[in-house]
Amino acid sequence: MSRPVIPPRVLRRAVLSGLGGTLVAVGVAACARAAADTPPSAEADAIPVLATEVRVGDAARTIAATGTTAGLEEVPLAFKIGGIVASVDARSGDRVAAGRVLASLQRTEIGAQVANADEAVAKAARDLARVEQLHRDSVATLEQLQDARTALAVARNGGTIARFNADHAVIRAPGGGIVLERRAEPGQVVEAGMPVLVLRRAGSGMIVRAALTDRDAVRIATGDPATVRLDALPGRTFEGRVLRRGAAADRATGAYTVEIALGADADALPSGLVAQVILAPRIAAAPRAATPVIPIEALVDADGDSAAVFVVRPDGRSVQRRVVRLLDVAEALKDARIPVADGVRAGERVVVGNTVRLTDGARVTLTAAAAPAVADTPQWRTTP
Repeated sequence: MSRPVIPPRVLRRAVLSGLGGTLVAVGVAACARAAADTPPSAEADAIPVLATEVRVGDAARTIAATGTTAGLEEVPLAFKIGGIVASVDARSGDRVAAGRVLASLQRTEIGAQVANADEAVAKAARDLARVEQLHRDSVATLEQLQDARTALAVARNGGTIARFNADHAVIRAPGGGIVLERRAEPGQVVEAGMPVLVLRRAGSGMIVRAALTDRDAVRIATGDPATVRLDALPGRTFEGRVLRRGAAADRATGAYTVEIALGADADALPSGLVAQVILAPRIAAAPRAATPVIPIEALVDADGDSAAVFVVRPDGRSVQRRVVRLLDVAEALKDARIPVADGVRAGERVVVGNTVRLTDGARVTLTAAAAPAVADTPQWRTTP
């Protein structure tokens, strides 16, 4: 006689970790409740499952973060003075050579300023000549002579300023590179210092900027290795190293910015690609000697700091349901493994696949495909 089966109830709870640490709840799956006339005994009733061995925790954990690609040198180009844009001769994606004119302002106003400065110099020179003659005739005083000389020097300085501003009414490429953004159009009025174009300098290299929590940031040091995967290029992996870490947290988010320098194979990447970063800090996390760790996928009926797991009995043919006490749940989200205070021992095997059908004492058969070891479980990605 076949046994009646009640459809499984699947429970998934998000992990909540606040600054006060008031509640942490981890939910992966809930076991089904089935009423049976007699316990299964035939091999055909065995439930296929995946299992992995409980390992001792490793204090040196990786750190997962999300960031975006950028050029190491991305230069906003602007006019030194305000005015009306006369021309913009580059667009996003254009490759430009050093010294190329990229944009210019209308020169009516700046041209008049240069002309006024030239006239002021000429007048000051004439005034000085008259005062010098009068001083030789003992008509003008020494003070008047000195004032005239000062006036000429001031007028010449004004001319220098006017010509400098005129020279910077044109934007030239400071080096070869690629135009990332075009932010102004001809006829637009721009203020002094307002970026008109953004240029990524060729050969400067690519970086990934990611945000870390303070708990992770203090473990990061210059030179730490990193692995970068891009959502836009699945299957490709880029290696990098930490270039620098922000010295202060962002006031809005409280996160610290870390820059990861990529190798030359990333130089052709566009800026702004979303990147998943796995950092391997050389500064270890707080040690937890001889603490068992299990994959987070093994947890069922999790609530707060307790959960249940199904442990494979030594004969490998049945499972036992046990309650375990969890440690550092929020921290464990970053690498998909969680330390436990009690309930399982290193060397035992816990079920990580098909737990929804299991009950205490259920007969199982281990599938040929072994579950990944704890150290090889996928990263649980987090964004600060």
